[in-house]
Amino acid sequence: MHDVMLYEAKLWVDEPPCRKRKLEEAPPPPPPIVYYTTFSDSDEEEIDPVERERYRKQVVESDGFDVDFFPAYGWLDQSGSTPSTVMLSKVGLHCYNFDKGTNLQFRSVQKANEEYACFAMYYITVEAMDPFDDSPVTFQTSVWDAATKSNESSRFITNVSRIKGTEKETSLWDHDAVDEFYKDDIAWLEDDALTGSDKLQYYEVKESEMRDNKEWLHLYAEVVMFSKWATDLSAYLPVKMKRVVVRTREDIESSMKLRSKNATFYMSFTACGGLQCRGIVRRTTDGRPQNMSFQVKCWTDN
Repeated sequence: MHDVMLYEAKLWVDEPPCRKRKLEEAPPPPPPIVYYTTFSDSDEEEIDPVERERYRKQVVESDGFDVDFFPAYGWLDQSGSTPSTVMLSKVGLHCYNFDKGTNLQFRSVQKANEEYACFAMYYITVEAMDPFDDSPVTFQTSVWDAATKSNESSRFITNVSRIKGTEKETSLWDHDAVDEFYKDDIAWLEDDALTGSDKLQYYEVKESEMRDNKEWLHLYAEVVMFSKWATDLSAYLPVKMKRVVVRTREDIESSMKLRSKNATFYMSFTACGGLQCRGIVRRTTDGRPQNMSFQVKCWTDN
């Protein structure tokens, strides 16, 4: 159970909720604040304490994933399978596969709960499949659709990425633990990036490497488009990748930069139907298990 949910479940403080406002360009978010549902003394008297304890217990024991009723005074809403929960499920699975060296495949969203404050936090239960033996896997991921602050279109942060029943310990995203190198504004690749004074930080991905890593690179292209349109992208898939350049300050050989935990990906691709797109995905970690951030920007060149 991550800290925010535990704290909210144990305390009932009268503080007004702040609804999420999705902005193309948003100011830097304030320090983390816990928000609560407001209810008056008369409302308090009408709340069944047995019902409230049942709700609190479900939230705490399941980390917000397995809740079967949603009272008006609660802070979770039922979401289900939507373009957002499908996209964020794939992001959570990618985080797990990247960390564990696995290749779990998305099949469907089983259920999803949504927590609103000045952002949206999703608690998604996913039906996945392990292609090694075609076995079904119940997967859980909690993804924060966070405020943007570095010229990106969207920012998605995973706090939970696990097979259900494993890895109960979770932690909030620690922005201060991210390397300062990856905190500047997102901007497109400079013309002399591969030949200039910082050329050792860059690597142009070979076609063979794009084929070998096709699945998750194409996911990044999908995330790029989703950051612009936030809708079902089936009509624009699959994409045809044209070029990928990766930048990282990790001291590793060039061919390994693609697998850097902290890296910025510059990609150009053609969506199904001929739409020409450029996108940036900045992938960072805070050094904690299950935590990964994706800052995303999209341009269209048609």
